[in-house]
Amino acid sequence: MSFRLGLWVVAGVALARGTFLATLIPPPHGPDEPAHFDHVQRIAEHGRLPELRARCAAFSPEGLAVQSQLRDPLVFQPDHPFPPLDSFHPPDPTNPSARATTGCGPAAAYPPLYYSTGAVAYRVAHRSPVLQRLFAVRLASVTWGIATCVFAYLLGFWWFGRVRDGLLIGVLAATQPMMGFLSSVVNNDAALFACGMGSFAALAWLRRQPQSVKPLVLLAVCSTAGVLSKPTYILVFPALGFAALLLSGSLRRLSSWLRTAATLAPAVAAFVLWSLYSQPAMRDQLSQSSTKVSLGEFLRQWVFVGHRLYRIWVKGYWMNWGWLDTALREPYYGLIAALLLLAGVGTLLGWRLLVPIERWLVVFTAGATLYGLAILYALELPVLRTGLAFVQGRYLLPIFPLHALTIVTGLRAFGRRFQAYCDAPWVFAAVLCIIDGAAIARSLVRYYS
Repeated sequence: MSFRLGLWVVAGVALARGTFLATLIPPPHGPDEPAHFDHVQRIAEHGRLPELRARCAAFSPEGLAVQSQLRDPLVFQPDHPFPPLDSFHPPDPTNPSARATTGCGPAAAYPPLYYSTGAVAYRVAHRSPVLQRLFAVRLASVTWGIATCVFAYLLGFWWFGRVRDGLLIGVLAATQPMMGFLSSVVNNDAALFACGMGSFAALAWLRRQPQSVKPLVLLAVCSTAGVLSKPTYILVFPALGFAALLLSGSLRRLSSWLRTAATLAPAVAAFVLWSLYSQPAMRDQLSQSSTKVSLGEFLRQWVFVGHRLYRIWVKGYWMNWGWLDTALREPYYGLIAALLLLAGVGTLLGWRLLVPIERWLVVFTAGATLYGLAILYALELPVLRTGLAFVQGRYLLPIFPLHALTIVTGLRAFGRRFQAYCDAPWVFAAVLCIIDGAAIARSLVRYYS
């Protein structure tokens, strides 16, 4: 298969799957989509960013109607069928007051990049009913999902040097349940995943062409877009910077440090500027302390707790949204865990057979993951004191590119060690496809029967 054909195949799979899920998932999904859609509506209808105030949710009358009539009957009741659409009675869409909103809500403090692209889709369907406008914004997320899978294809091709490996990483990105889901509803994580995948694809390209400026330009664009989609992407920058230093030259060369600093400087500047703009609302949010939690109590009851670790970093990473029966069934988590265990065993047994860059990848991925966990828990403690939990498994998904490369490397080492008759990582891709298909089929039966 040619490089171009492989690229079109991955993009086509992402488009078909994303559009189907955007159509299938009941509107609006869970607690988050209404707030993100309200942010989009604010920009599209009024041309202004949301108002920034602590703890507010002043949605448009249309948004409130969608929530009360379509979401609330299903929240925590996934056995209930989706309400018939002919029973949905939104406010008159020709009345400007029906669309009026301050945008002030849980999503208001996020930067506008994702919401601006959603506003373009919204404006295309501006004369349509509210559900059709919501679907149009979902298609904007699908576009970001396509970008994620295309970057995943480039990541695999540039890292391994073969089209079939580009296809493999592209399929893994397309069928990662949580990434696919959030790239089919209104959620700014869709843009974050694309930017994260693009950043690590740039590093893989830099490995192939360490003296070229083009990979660094791609890294600069994707990292800047990342923080303008979700500021927490700044947490990944130490990993990006360290990898860029190693892949572009040497830690001992001043020129490598200067190139890396110049590459990430625009993103850091964008983060600082947006933080200064949104800082008052975030400060007010964190200053409303309602719960006293000591560090020791936090570690005992919130960090080193087996069931919470499993729920957040296993189920929450792969797919455990839980509001509308989108969580995977328990046996599927066991199957994924078994394949990850085989990847780990393969890495250990075949360590001597791994080339230096593969060993570096495994160590780097482990370090980046532990660093990410430590930072997320450090952020959760002050947030927890406001009465809210913070960490979710999906917050590690920006480094899914590293995880995907490491899983493929480990399963391939396992296959070589035991002389498998097929390329072992494709088994993992097939399992994700089966899980994805089963979840979609179950949703069709539960919601629309």
